[in-house]
Amino acid sequence: MTIVSITILSTALIFCECCDFNISPIHGERYISPVVAVVSAVGPQQCVRECLVRNTWCNGVNYNLSGFVCEIMTDINETELKSDFFRIERNQMTVQNVGCLSCFSLEKCVKLSSNKTCCVKDDFDPKDCTTIHEVLSHEPSGLYRIKIPALGHVIVFCEMEADGGGWTVFQRRMDGSEDFYRTWAEYRSGFGNLTAEFWLGNDKLYHLLSQGLYELRVDMSDFDNQTRYVKFSSISLGNEESKYTITLSGFSGNVGDSLTYINNRKFSTKDQDNDMSEGSCSVGYKGGWWYGNCHFTNPNGLYLGGVTSINAQGITYSQWLGQSYSLKHIQFMVRRVD
Repeated sequence: MTIVSITILSTALIFCECCDFNISPIHGERYISPVVAVVSAVGPQQCVRECLVRNTWCNGVNYNLSGFVCEIMTDINETELKSDFFRIERNQMTVQNVGCLSCFSLEKCVKLSSNKTCCVKDDFDPKDCTTIHEVLSHEPSGLYRIKIPALGHVIVFCEMEADGGGWTVFQRRMDGSEDFYRTWAEYRSGFGNLTAEFWLGNDKLYHLLSQGLYELRVDMSDFDNQTRYVKFSSISLGNEESKYTITLSGFSGNVGDSLTYINNRKFSTKDQDNDMSEGSCSVGYKGGWWYGNCHFTNPNGLYLGGVTSINAQGITYSQWLGQSYSLKHIQFMVRRVD
């Protein structure tokens, strides 16, 4: 998996007054490798400046003519046709007649490859996908870097199209490529591929949700490509000492409620039984989850591919297709609302 570290910058956070440039853009094309930094609301000249101050890892830029957005690229080997973009390779950027100004407080003076200098303030660390979406509402879904208190920088998958965008995804099932019958430590730290099947990690989720008030959305589909969703207007999570006790309220959606049952439940895994059953729900139903006695939905269960004779061990949602149907896709995500 390619991990993409993205720095989000807005014009309010940048001052760079250095030079004029000759540029040789290729119109109607963009580089298609992972974007490593995005700068919003800038012109082509400023986009070039942003590349030059990152001269050790910027090999080219994409510029969006309609959105005034600059994408900083390291890998420039592949391109695609895109009518509202042009691309510029780093070695096609020519610096002219550079002067230097004094930097404001909290800015740093950066030397360009031309030995000229520029003042840049580059200290914006989004705390979740909601923040990123507020600054860059047109950005696509994908991997972004956020900064969570106590944990530092974390790579997450941001859902930017569904239901207004700005969602931080913490669980996804889609093809059975990942084993979700895992230990407490693995669920605490997280596992899987952020662009495919994964669990973000209970510790990350706890610290993420501690930053404010969040809502929850769950999207699911079956093997006939029918879809359903549910939402909760409030979600919170306790720390590990509380066994990651979850709190949900404010149900809505286009299918019945199979999730309120987990409200005030502790998390359980195959090696740590915190449910209300005499046996282990996690062992019996092959997943890590907020089990009670035992479940009405099992999103981290076995990927069984539709109708199954193995009752309640699959990726089930009882209020939709019952406990004998394992869903094709399910995704859990949160968005800050305060």
